[in-house]
Amino acid sequence: MNEVTLAGPDDWSAYREIRLAALTDAPQAFASTLDRETALTETEWRQRLQNSATFFGYRDGKLLALAVGLPQPDGTAEIVSVWAHPSARGTGLARATIEAVLNWAADRPSVGLWVAEDNPGAEKLYVTLGFRRTGEQQPLPNDPARLEFRLTR
Repeated sequence: MNEVTLAGPDDWSAYREIRLAALTDAPQAFASTLDRETALTETEWRQRLQNSATFFGYRDGKLLALAVGLPQPDGTAEIVSVWAHPSARGTGLARATIEAVLNWAADRPSVGLWVAEDNPGAEKLYVTLGFRRTGEQQPLPNDPARLEFRLTR
């Protein structure tokens, strides 16, 4: 059974664990790197949780998915750090965590995200949730040889 919860600053250790797992499993999918985030302090992890809406996805009681909503200065929201453990893919858990972010951002004029060009599975999921490409693209920050596309809803 899937369950999604909103994480708070006291959940920093679990957040660190799942974020590092995501960067280990799919380093090509993220703008950050495992080395960069391994070096973060407890204070930095707590601050990230305080400044975001971070949702944990559990399947049968195990933390296996993550999606983060970041409020933007213009009143919109940005979704970042979406990941599901390979054993949870296809179970609806990633979708449920993203939907939790969308519910959190329901009163905002729009929600955006970036998806790597070579991650069609993620883009397909975002499209089923109402996201569309904007036409914006940019080099992926951790690998400028690859592109990422902007989607909004």
